[in-house]
Amino acid sequence: MVNGPEQWPLLPRQSTPNPDRVWTPQEPAPVRRQAPGYAPDDPLRLSATWSNESRRGRWLVPPYVTAAPNMSNILLDLRDAVAESETIHLSVEGVAGKVVLIVPEGWGIDTDRLGKGIGSIHNRIGPFAVQGFPVVVVSGTVGLGSFVARRERFFERWGRSRRGPQQGPREILR
Repeated sequence: MVNGPEQWPLLPRQSTPNPDRVWTPQEPAPVRRQAPGYAPDDPLRLSATWSNESRRGRWLVPPYVTAAPNMSNILLDLRDAVAESETIHLSVEGVAGKVVLIVPEGWGIDTDRLGKGIGSIHNRIGPFAVQGFPVVVVSGTVGLGSFVARRERFFERWGRSRRGPQQGPREILR
């Protein structure tokens, strides 16, 4: 048995130059990885099992989001979020958990496609958005859990005004 470089598959092999092929310098094409949430078959998935999950502060909300609470809570705070599209599709796949959606003034929440088992659905916003603001279309089922869509409460607004518009909860701790 011969044990030479031909049998070593991990080493780069020397290729013989092809005289018919002319080498032209080209820039390599940039490899762009698509982030989750920009296609219906690849949504941004927020899942929480026996622990809570939350998105707060300034973050980009993609057009497709899936929230899956299993014996836990998911909080989506959209007050400082930047929506990437006019319509955000939120799919809820809850077994026994709570999904809380906090939205700023002007946004709309459409829960007509959201089903429930023993759980509850509380939409305190309504399905109509002000012109230029996004609409969150919620679909799926909550099962034994609950879904709550609301505006910010007084003490949340009061705490934000005391900190100032630029500071979030993390900046205060630094």
